[in-house]
Amino acid sequence: MALVLRGTVVTFDSDHRILDPGAVYVGDDGRLAAVRPAARAAPAGFSSAPVIDTGALILPGLIDLHNHLLYNTLPLWEAAGVPYQHHDRWVDERRPPDYATSVTWPAKVLGQAAPEALLKYVEVRALVGGTTAVQGAPLSTRPVDGWLLRIIDNEKLPAGADMVMTAALQLDAEVLREDRAPKLDGTRLLIYHVAEGRPGSLVHREFEDLEPCLRPGLIGVHGTALTGADFAKWQSAVQAVDAREKGTVVWSPFSNHWLYHTTTDVVEADRKGLRIALGSDWSPSGTKNVLGELKVADAVNRHDLGGHFGDRELCDMVTAHPGDALATAWGPQVGRLERGSAADLLVLERHDPARDPYRNLIAATERHVRLVLVRGRPFYGTPSLMTAAGARDTSALTVAGVRRRVAVREPGRADATLDWPGVKRALERVRADPVDAWRAAQDALADWGGPLDDPEAPLALFGDMPEGDTGALAAAGEVPLDLVVPRLDPLTHDSAFLAAVARAGVPQLQHLAEYYA
Repeated sequence: MALVLRGTVVTFDSDHRILDPGAVYVGDDGRLAAVRPAARAAPAGFSSAPVIDTGALILPGLIDLHNHLLYNTLPLWEAAGVPYQHHDRWVDERRPPDYATSVTWPAKVLGQAAPEALLKYVEVRALVGGTTAVQGAPLSTRPVDGWLLRIIDNEKLPAGADMVMTAALQLDAEVLREDRAPKLDGTRLLIYHVAEGRPGSLVHREFEDLEPCLRPGLIGVHGTALTGADFAKWQSAVQAVDAREKGTVVWSPFSNHWLYHTTTDVVEADRKGLRIALGSDWSPSGTKNVLGELKVADAVNRHDLGGHFGDRELCDMVTAHPGDALATAWGPQVGRLERGSAADLLVLERHDPARDPYRNLIAATERHVRLVLVRGRPFYGTPSLMTAAGARDTSALTVAGVRRRVAVREPGRADATLDWPGVKRALERVRADPVDAWRAAQDALADWGGPLDDPEAPLALFGDMPEGDTGALAAAGEVPLDLVVPRLDPLTHDSAFLAAVARAGVPQLQHLAEYYA
């Protein structure tokens, strides 16, 4: 439905306008009809639309450009033997022995025995941090669009076509050269993990394999082993195709420091002209949501990078920058508030009125998220704002000690029947008896007998990360009989999470607790 939100509008448009007071006009087509000062007249068609005076900041919804959703019910993986040299070292023969039982098997069982519940749980976890679009869809028996968020991998914009290619694992050089590179024609994206490891490690050669794909539309994840010369080569290759374009590197500072005790040289990437976006990675080595990742980026910027980035530039990394990168394929903007943009909105309490909106966003926690709209529809927020925005069939939940409501069930969709209590019950049933749940899920898949890409096929989710040593059990489709699925990872950066960070003793991550004090 058409809707008007009033408050302090932080546009993240090309002029970085802040309208105070401003108004955002949400059309019933899920796009923004107008963004203008509140004193100006409403555009045509909004004379009878509900008007909500939020008394808060109105921003683009946050974009998480790097994640692995299947694993986001799991706690931090407090692995031994870090720092690792590169991404292969924590899943090959030298990995810690608990990787398969702590990460691989719990995710496999939950993804196949409770797929709808798992996806909804991790989508809600993103929502409570103000996220409206996230990358990292699990592999599945049939494609699943986001029930609550935009799942970037599967989102079909602008004309019902999937224009986003992804790869978390390295592809052969021939595949990159012969298949992926020709598709980067200015209409498609490739989100690709590259050179994830310490500088000087062998993963740098992945960048050499990727060279044919250094074109507009490439979004490189991590790049922690890349140098300033590599970033210069990347940007030069992109601009040789289109002088208006930039390369995009996705920065995940928490996960980088957790696993490798180093991170992407984002200062050099910035100096060479690339745009930088943030991603929270996965819960075994990442933050709960990209709002938390923004704090890690802020702390690293202040303590390690000499304050190279300003507050607005850091906030661009979760709004305008990923929005611009996605616009290559999608067309409609999802990271800037302007006429025609997607109506993906975050309403955020201005908890520190003495400071500007950008510092308020950086310092905000889950307590300060008041309303989240995706495609113009309210999915999460305070009870009063959810009601005012027209939300229906919502469930109550408590987030960081405050009451919120979330719209999880999708009336009319046979594959989206669970409400929030049902999501938690389904996951807890699997945790109570993972062996029986796994076997029942395997039986259901075996009984189906039809093609797994059929819309009626049983939904099952599969990991996009290395499995480690699951051994003969994986080949036999059997589960460890003593498997323990960890408790559901809480939705917020709680005391248990911060205690695990403190135990790890990684200096660059110790500042995170200050934001949640």
